[in-house]
Amino acid sequence: MSRRPIVVLDTNMLMLIADGIPVLDHIREELEAEPRFIVIKPVYDELLKIAYSNNGKIRKKALFAIEIAEKYCEITEYELRKNENVDDAILRFALENKAIVATNDKILRARLREAGIPEAYFREEARRVKVEGYYK
Repeated sequence: MSRRPIVVLDTNMLMLIADGIPVLDHIREELEAEPRFIVIKPVYDELLKIAYSNNGKIRKKALFAIEIAEKYCEITEYELRKNENVDDAILRFALENKAIVATNDKILRARLREAGIPEAYFREEARRVKVEGYYK
């Protein structure tokens, strides 16, 4: 039996879901598999911070993203190390777990490619999430 792909979602990818983009469905289609969707605790905490330090549309989107994360993803305890930011933790988690990272952050995407980590990102022109660098 083959291992289910692991997909770590970052904050901006979860916020994209709140914009009506079916991110999880697109990733499933791209992988032709049912992955384990993971949200590490620092990303979850970032969403909470956005939800409770904003109002109006941004707050609503963050609350919806939290709801999606709680319903469809595994919220995974994962500590930030000293002097580490959330992107560093995502990168470290992906390396430790041979995971795909779902992000639209250009800087993080460059770091993922440098480290040979597969990525899922939203292609504006196609209005779809694409996965690159992952081989079954």
